[in-house]
Amino acid sequence: MKKYESLARRIRGDVVTMLHRANGSYAGSALSCVDLITVLFHGFMRFAATNPDDPVRNMFFLSKGHASSALYASLASVGVIDYAELENYGKNDTKMIIHPKLGSYPHVEASTGALGHGVCQAVGSALAARILKCGAKVFVLVGDGECNEGSVWECAAFASRQKLSNLTVIVDRNGLQGCGRDADVLNYGDMGEKFRAFGFNVIDIDGHDYKAIAGAYKKAVSPLSRKPTAIIAKTIKGRGVSFMEDKLEWHYKSLTDEQLKTALEEIGL
Repeated sequence: MKKYESLARRIRGDVVTMLHRANGSYAGSALSCVDLITVLFHGFMRFAATNPDDPVRNMFFLSKGHASSALYASLASVGVIDYAELENYGKNDTKMIIHPKLGSYPHVEASTGALGHGVCQAVGSALAARILKCGAKVFVLVGDGECNEGSVWECAAFASRQKLSNLTVIVDRNGLQGCGRDADVLNYGDMGEKFRAFGFNVIDIDGHDYKAIAGAYKKAVSPLSRKPTAIIAKTIKGRGVSFMEDKLEWHYKSLTDEQLKTALEEIGL
């Protein structure tokens, strides 16, 4: 698991550097899901960099599109895009825009940012993969606040009814959303119980424990599974930077020069 720890440290450093350079926000949202994406990309995805539309590829959808800095940095970490591209994040006339755009880079599978839409596209892709019998696995990362969207549950009902066992929904359960704590905005309580009620296999994990994350993905892609899987990952918004951790304001704030320096020191770079 040391490999994942080292990779996640580099990705976290890239995230805060990108956001500082662009005077951008959503640092808390990106840092909470870095560990989940790191283990997925470096342990379970099947990329096809030379043919990103290959139907046998595994697919990843970042439904919480505002965390795009984590997606771009992770794609660079697996060599799908050049590290130099990260310097363009948030600039005018760049492909590396704040919310991911379909076709901007290989393996950016959908335009997301309107919450709930990535789940819909992931479910459709999982159904298509089953029809094509290509063996592709489909993963979609959603925010817990995003689960306030009705489209998430419409897709959950459809995925369960269609027995899309090739679909894994990863819920970044950091407890915060744009307007406050989940429990205060629209209290969903036990998120795992909600997905179980819709007919999913459910796995509850610590979303920063690399061994637990890898174990959950291994179960999710098991050929013995006959249902879609939901991984409820308990995370911390702003994970890895003490002054950001579990702080709502880091959904919006930008880093100063001094804060970037502190953040990189705490990350270990």
